[in-house]
Amino acid sequence: MLRLETITNPTRWNALVASLPITSALQSWGWGEVKKLSGWVPERIALYEGEELVAAAQLFRRSFFGPFSMLYASRGPALRRIEDLPRVAEALRVRAGGAAYLKLEPETGQDAAATPPSFPALSHNETIQPEYTIWLDLRLGREALLEGMDGMHKRNTKLAQKRVVTTIEGEEAFEEFWALFEQTNRRAKLLQHSKEYYQAVLREMNQPEGQAFISIARHEGRALAAGLFVAFAGKLDYLYGGSSRENSNVKAPNGMHWGAIEWGIQHGYHTYDLWGVPRQSEGSHAAGIDRFKEGFGGRRVRFPAYDLALSPLYGPLTKALRLRKNWMNYRARGTTRDVL
Repeated sequence: MLRLETITNPTRWNALVASLPITSALQSWGWGEVKKLSGWVPERIALYEGEELVAAAQLFRRSFFGPFSMLYASRGPALRRIEDLPRVAEALRVRAGGAAYLKLEPETGQDAAATPPSFPALSHNETIQPEYTIWLDLRLGREALLEGMDGMHKRNTKLAQKRVVTTIEGEEAFEEFWALFEQTNRRAKLLQHSKEYYQAVLREMNQPEGQAFISIARHEGRALAAGLFVAFAGKLDYLYGGSSRENSNVKAPNGMHWGAIEWGIQHGYHTYDLWGVPRQSEGSHAAGIDRFKEGFGGRRVRFPAYDLALSPLYGPLTKALRLRKNWMNYRARGTTRDVL
């Protein structure tokens, strides 16, 4: 039987999460502080077998309406091994507090084409975070990463190195990032959080075991592409970004990514996560995003979600949430399809 311990110290929590092989920045203390801004309440629980750490689960509770609520481990829990997931889920029942279900999204990084493991007590369901992404292996080094790109991406990245100046910055570059991010979201009809939310990401993800920064590419002093990145436990994640259509010939988005990739190599990170590609590109609103990210090479991976039903309300509630998401998609883009 697993022993549960609530952790209230940020440094200890991040050390536990970072020590586990299956882990994510979205299980870090800082991410829990960010999500408070959008109504999620975090609880950090370490699970032990004897003295051995089996898992660390940052659970977010979200109340919807009346008595309806859910528990969610964003890209989590952090795990010793994926086979522990059913035991961990069962142990977390005691923290349900009336929630209709528990959603888990461990960051296993399995090949996208592989069939995800199944567990009798857990059901596969849709994810909240993007289910598919592309990982680059930073341990290959600069030259091998360039060689792994498709021909056009390789040429554009080398061109960007000559035509734009890419720097790694912090809060001083936020307004330039924000202007490009808003412009891109309007152009692509994407939903976004408040400005304060992204400021909180940049602030809170600078934490024990982790860092946050903006990679920004400028041409003749003018910002043309910028991305907000978080680094934690060996992985460097590209969470948000935007670019201008001005001076497209200088290939600023390539330069912005290459600057972050070089930073990751220099600081000893092993994985670059391009964060979110469509399940299938054909007909997707995000097909252009997919083509751009695939140009970097790397490996397409999948993070399946597992639900543990805790109440007879599980089915009706998940259907209602799907209908709500369909409506939000339709209002924003005229289609019920998800972007990713």
